[in-house]
Amino acid sequence: MSVAAGTLVVHEHTALPSLGGRMTVTRKPRTALRAGVVVAALAAGVLAAPTAALAVEPGHTQGAGEVMRSKNAVLKLQDDGNLVLEHVSGGVLWASGTYGNPGATLAFQQDGNLVVYKKDGGEGKGGAVWSTGTWGNPGSRLDLQSDGNLVLYRQDGSPAWNTATWMTGTTLYAGWQLGAGNWTWADNAILAMEQTGKLTIRDREVPGIRFDTNTWGPGAYARLQADGNFVIYKKDGGEGKGGALWSTGTWNQPGARLVFERNGDLVLYKKEVEEVLWRSGTGR
Repeated sequence: MSVAAGTLVVHEHTALPSLGGRMTVTRKPRTALRAGVVVAALAAGVLAAPTAALAVEPGHTQGAGEVMRSKNAVLKLQDDGNLVLEHVSGGVLWASGTYGNPGATLAFQQDGNLVVYKKDGGEGKGGAVWSTGTWGNPGSRLDLQSDGNLVLYRQDGSPAWNTATWMTGTTLYAGWQLGAGNWTWADNAILAMEQTGKLTIRDREVPGIRFDTNTWGPGAYARLQADGNFVIYKKDGGEGKGGALWSTGTWNQPGARLVFERNGDLVLYKKEVEEVLWRSGTGR
C-alpha cells in the first residue's frame, strides 16, 4: 500500500459507537434487530472486541489496493477506481460506483472529506469522482468497525457519514427489512443483502455461495411484508409502489416470521407455529 502521508492507527473504544447525528446514509425503518445480538456475536467470534476499531487519519492517500480491514469487512480501492466494502465472506456491502477510472486514488483530506480522484487528479487539482461530502471537519477519522460499518467521525466523536453496513439480528417480523449492505450470521454462514441487489448466503470460513437470488439492482432491499411475502425490491420500489425483483411467493400468510437458523438455513415460518412456508435449504 502506497501512503503519501498519514498512518493506520488503532483507536480504543469502550463500546460499539452509537451512530446518532447527521449521516448521508440513514438506517431504513425497522431493520432486523434483537436484544443481545452484539453480545451473542462477540461470544461466537463474529465481532472483534469493541475496543478495536481500525482507523485512517487525515492525510492518508493511496492508489489501488486494500485500504483497511476489520474482523468482518475489508475496504479496497479496485484497479478500475471503484471503492468497495466487502464482507470477508465475499459479499459486496457497499461501493462508491466509481468504476471506469483506472489509476484513481483515494484521499482522506485534512478537511475531513474522503475523496476518490481520477488519474492525475487530487486535492487542489480537481478530478474528484466521488466524496463523502464531509469537508469542514478537520481532525476527523475514518473507522472500519468490527460490525462491518464504515464510519467517518468528527473530532468530537460524532458521526458525519457512514455506509449503513452494520450487522442485524437473525429474525425478521412483518414490516421489517434488510437494507442494502445489512448482514447477519449463523454458526457457519453469512446472510447478506448485497449492494448489487442480490440476497446471498455464503460460507463463513471458506469461499462458497449456498444461496443466491440472482437479482440485480444497486441499493435494493429485502422486506417481510405484512401479508407474509418476503420480497426484494429495487431501491425506489416497495409495497404499493411495485419494483419487486424476487419473492418467496408466500402472500396470504399474515404474522409470518423469517429466521436465519444457526445451521445457515433461511426459513419462513407460519404465524405462531413451526410450520415451514418456505426455506432456502442451505442448512448444514
